[in-house]
Amino acid sequence: MDAKISRFDFKGEWYDAFGMPQSTGIWFIYGESGSGKTTFVLKLIKCLSQYGSVLFESHEEGEMSASLQDGIKRVGLLDARNVRVVDETIEEMVKRLESGKSSKVIVIDSTEHSGIKDIGQVIELKRRFPRKLFVFVGQASGTKPRTMLGESILFVANQKIWIEGYRAFSRGRSMGPVRYYTIWDEEARIYWNK
Repeated sequence: MDAKISRFDFKGEWYDAFGMPQSTGIWFIYGESGSGKTTFVLKLIKCLSQYGSVLFESHEEGEMSASLQDGIKRVGLLDARNVRVVDETIEEMVKRLESGKSSKVIVIDSTEHSGIKDIGQVIELKRRFPRKLFVFVGQASGTKPRTMLGESILFVANQKIWIEGYRAFSRGRSMGPVRYYTIWDEEARIYWNK
C-alpha cells in the first residue's frame, strides 16, 4: 500500500470518463469499424502527449495515408510536438525503446496488423519496459475483440476502453463519474437517441 503508482492527472472530460488511470502497463481500446475508434485514438494521443512523448505505431493505416492525415488535422494533433508516427516491425520498435530517450507511451494500431503473434510477446513488452504504457488498439466483432490475441490483451489490460456510437466507454480499472468520453457529440446524440 505504500508503493507510489504513477497515474495520469486527467482533467475535464478525460477525468469524467477515466478518472486517474495508471500511466504504465497495458491499455486496450477496441470497437467495430466506423464507431469513432481512430478519432478517439488520435484524441487520446494528443491528450497523453501532454504527459510525455508518444510513439504511434500506425500499422493499420501506415504512416502515410490520406485518412490518417485528415484525422491528425481534425483533432489538432499537429500542435503536439512530442508525437512520432511510424510503421515499423516489432523488432524495430523494441530497438527504438531500448535507446536512451525513447517514448513514454506506445500506441499500437492495430494488434491485428502489428506482427505480434501471441500474448506472450505482449507480456514480455510490459516486463522489459515497466515504466512505459502500451496502448493496443483492436478490432471488434460485435461487442468482443475480433481475435484471440485481442481477447487475451483485454484480459490483462489495466484499462479497457470499448468504442461504440462515437463514445469511448471505460470498462477498465479506472473510471470517472461519467464513465464515457464523447468522441463526436452530434453523431453520438443521433446514435444513442435512436
